[in-house]
Amino acid sequence: MKVALKDSVWERSGETLIVMCDPVVQIELVDPEEHVETLLSVLSAGPLTVPQLRRRLIDHGIEVSMSELRQVLADLDSLRLLTDPEGQSLGDPADDERFHSNLFFFDLFSTMGYSRAAMQERLLGAHVLQLGTGGVGSSVLQHLAGLGIGRITLLDFDLVEPRNFARQYLYRRADIGSPKVRRAEHWLQAFDPRVHVEAVEQRVTSPRDVTALLADVDVVSAAIDSPKEVDGWVNEACMEASVPFVRGGISGTRLRYYSVDPGKSPCLACAQRMDDEIIAGAQADAAAWRLSGRLPSVNRAIGPVAGLLGSMVAFEILRYLIRYEPPHAAGAYVTWDAADHLQQKHMSWTPDPSCRLCRDARERHARPLAVSQ
Repeated sequence: MKVALKDSVWERSGETLIVMCDPVVQIELVDPEEHVETLLSVLSAGPLTVPQLRRRLIDHGIEVSMSELRQVLADLDSLRLLTDPEGQSLGDPADDERFHSNLFFFDLFSTMGYSRAAMQERLLGAHVLQLGTGGVGSSVLQHLAGLGIGRITLLDFDLVEPRNFARQYLYRRADIGSPKVRRAEHWLQAFDPRVHVEAVEQRVTSPRDVTALLADVDVVSAAIDSPKEVDGWVNEACMEASVPFVRGGISGTRLRYYSVDPGKSPCLACAQRMDDEIIAGAQADAAAWRLSGRLPSVNRAIGPVAGLLGSMVAFEILRYLIRYEPPHAAGAYVTWDAADHLQQKHMSWTPDPSCRLCRDARERHARPLAVSQ
């Protein structure tokens, strides 16, 4: 296997070598003898095998054993400065062009063991269930399509209405009165005919309705607002099937999303118990929590709200699918306040030791996979 240096620049400051690959990440390496700088200079000329690299370094007067060199390369790889030159392309120039910006974004997170092409290929083989194709849901769908998700199942029961045009850009005037899920299916197929789309026109009335759609699903994107029990149903179905889900929405000026990683994070039932304890308490904000639940429910999601939430939900889905970084909102509320310059807050949930769903999910997660003989 050959080793490649990502596009990088560096300069020296005394005994410190300052290296940049990502324009906003500065890496400082202690390099008093300039050995690391020499190594980077050699690799910048093109990919090399480890034995080839060692010979080049020896030619530059640097005596290094294979084990020492492998350790240095592992350290540089942990800083995301190296990559697998064989994993730069998807193998088809048309695909490389289609996913050009995806590949270069993923390149920032790639390593020798996990290439940018491998990340894109995971997305092409992924299956996402999108519950709801309204404001947030339709925004998420556009991002999923751009990322190249290979299979998308849609569920909605609503019809396109004039009020949707403030924030739902999949639809056109000619679509008024048509089922949203059918128009969303049509949009996805027109955007990228390779995406396998299945449209389900129905309401969610119980956890069973969600469970019936979870076969081979990698992540669920939940964007259904009614009935009020629906989030609990999604949580129950996904916890029992060990499928992560992400949920985004708005209440007043507060934009919020969260996710649940079964067996690893607290679930929504834990969060709801935490919320109930806050509401029942005597803290200064308890009254606000109690009173807010008595206000009429009004959809205030304007276009920028749906766009921001859709982007953040899509990012969280991306984290689950390719694990380029840990899920940010797993077992937590991530919020922005539209009345306070979109200041972001992160509020972790308190795990409920008595939560049956979490206990069962942890047991399933810890259970070794059965191996057929």
